[in-house]
Amino acid sequence: MNLLAALGATEEDGSLTDTGKRMTAFPLPPRLARLMVAGQDEQCAVELAAVAALMQGEGVAVKGGLNDHLRDSADYTDFQAEWRAVEKAVDAGFGAAACTRWGISSRGAREAWMAYRQLLSVGSRGKARETPGPDFTAARPAVVRAMIESFADHVGVRNGVAANTCRMAGGVGGRLAEGSVVFQGEHFVAAEVAELSGKAVETRVGRCTLIAPEDLRSIWPERFSCGEEAVFDAALRRVRLHRKLMYGDLVLEDRDRGDAPTELAAPVLAEKVVDGTLKLVKWNDAVEQWIRRLNGLSVWMPELELPRFSEEDKLVAISLVCEGAVGYKDIKEREIIPVLRDWLSGWQAKALDDYAPVSLTLPNGQHAKVRYGEDSSPVISLTVQRLFGVAVSPRIANGAVPVIVEVLAPSQRPWQVTGSLESFWRNGYGQMKKDLAGRYPRHRWPDPGELDFLPRSR
Repeated sequence: MNLLAALGATEEDGSLTDTGKRMTAFPLPPRLARLMVAGQDEQCAVELAAVAALMQGEGVAVKGGLNDHLRDSADYTDFQAEWRAVEKAVDAGFGAAACTRWGISSRGAREAWMAYRQLLSVGSRGKARETPGPDFTAARPAVVRAMIESFADHVGVRNGVAANTCRMAGGVGGRLAEGSVVFQGEHFVAAEVAELSGKAVETRVGRCTLIAPEDLRSIWPERFSCGEEAVFDAALRRVRLHRKLMYGDLVLEDRDRGDAPTELAAPVLAEKVVDGTLKLVKWNDAVEQWIRRLNGLSVWMPELELPRFSEEDKLVAISLVCEGAVGYKDIKEREIIPVLRDWLSGWQAKALDDYAPVSLTLPNGQHAKVRYGEDSSPVISLTVQRLFGVAVSPRIANGAVPVIVEVLAPSQRPWQVTGSLESFWRNGYGQMKKDLAGRYPRHRWPDPGELDFLPRSR
């Protein structure tokens, strides 16, 4: 039903259109019946009968393919070479030996010839007294239009002048058949699109007819669109303005118009930074720490109503960094922190510094840098000697969140990570002294009982 609708054979309610009613006159699958109707409308019924006949049988080529002498550099459709094969077979009386020399399947050619004569009889309502031969060259404009009408969903574009692959309407990619006329052009309509299963599913595209975008536009103007798009050029590392001609979702033409305007370039550069293609040198640990502090505090103290910094916010912030830029060189060394400072109001920024600080002054007068983990957990790292006098773990967020303490050996290597310093002094410090005091005798190692800063049990 979808195919019939696409061919213009049915109305929205499923009833037949005039085109659909005419298609029923032909004993053919829907697409070929539509092809015959198009042939009548475009005054190329003989040529389209030849195409339909060729598509019905097993094919006129043997496994090794048609002889190259059956092809002509002036051909615009693959059906021209196939029909020459049929004519060769007719002249040879369908003799197997003669046909094989030309790479022709005698049986396939005979089937195509009989189907052709039958279709001409149907198309002429039995009035034709002789079998005319198709003239593909003279009928080229009409044949092209008819093929587009019947295979509107099989429009394709080659992936470059030297490529044997293509992209098709509907987002499908495929591999082109060897020897096709499509290698002499760029845009085409394919009568044969088939998925072949193997190690990987591959779409093979064959029996092509060369077309021009103007041909498509004249028949399906409602499917055309044209617009400009900012595109990142990976080689230049710049955002370029491309003018694209579209047939549905298929890009027919893509022309580089030079550097994109800055208002279009900035969002594209920002997306490339977010996905990791480009790296901002100054998007460093200080920036990540700011984000983690803000996200943590927004959860720890909801009464402050601080905003969370999401992935969408990250894209916005990077877009602000990229304002006025067109290429990577413009943004690579730009400062990030000034943009983040403007993210919060004055009182919000003060609350962030007060309740999720970047450093702490401990009860013993020591200063400790606070780093925030991926989950925003606050952590400080100090040697055990610098922790003497600190009985319990410090807290931030107005006392709501304990700071994780990474206790370091004199070598600056982590010895223990604890969420409770008091527990460490009572249960872990003794073992630490036993293991390390002999290796580091110059450092102070009081006995556990001499830790006078700890509260005494009654």
